Amino acid sequence: MPLIADQTLLTQLTAELGKRGIRMLFAETKERARETILGMIPDGATVMAGSSRTLDEIGVTGELRSGRYRYLRDDVRAIDDPERRREKRRQSLLADYFLGGVNAIAATGEIVNIDSSGNRVAGYAFGGKRVIMVAGLNKIVSTLADALERSRVVAAVQEARRVGRTPPCTDDGVCHNYECYPPERQCGKLLIIEKEIVPDRMTVVLVGQPMGF
Repeated sequence: MPLIADQTLLTQLTAELGKRGIRMLFAETKERARETILGMIPDGATVMAGSSRTLDEIGVTGELRSGRYRYLRDDVRAIDDPERRREKRRQSLLADYFLGGVNAIAATGEIVNIDSSGNRVAGYAFGGKRVIMVAGLNKIVSTLADALERSRVVAAVQEARRVGRTPPCTDDGVCHNYECYPPERQCGKLLIIEKEIVPDRMTVVLVGQPMGF
């Protein structure tokens, strides 16, 4: 079930993520979130980002294209040949900074993301030298089970509609996991982040308002 974030919950979540090796920063506004994220990335760094409505909404995506950074997502999109593009996407996983959104965060500390192809979760799990994930308050739920449910029946449904896919869940908002197959299936790769062993590698920036899917 969704949670209303108060200071006690934010303090508990910050502590829980910290025990798991993940830093959490709270930004009250989307403007402050943008400043926080960009302040972590030095000029000239290579940056890759997964598709994220939240990054778009807070204005980070536009700044990544400002010329201050080597934004690999644009490099990938500039390639027409499918095989060369796929190879460039694989190389981009090793960016200095890998950015993206979050499908759900459990108050118990787990972070859940579902991808179609898997490039975003691959960057989160191991590829990116530094990982910055941004999430609105609407992404916080009570338990891991709630986080999995939110990822499947809220985030994945809206993402499928955004990209023009029509899996069964887009009709009724119910996950039909064992009746859902490519090419319309949106859920391809599921990542549950339980911990991070590399010091200072992973940061969650939590925005003090609902953001994204």
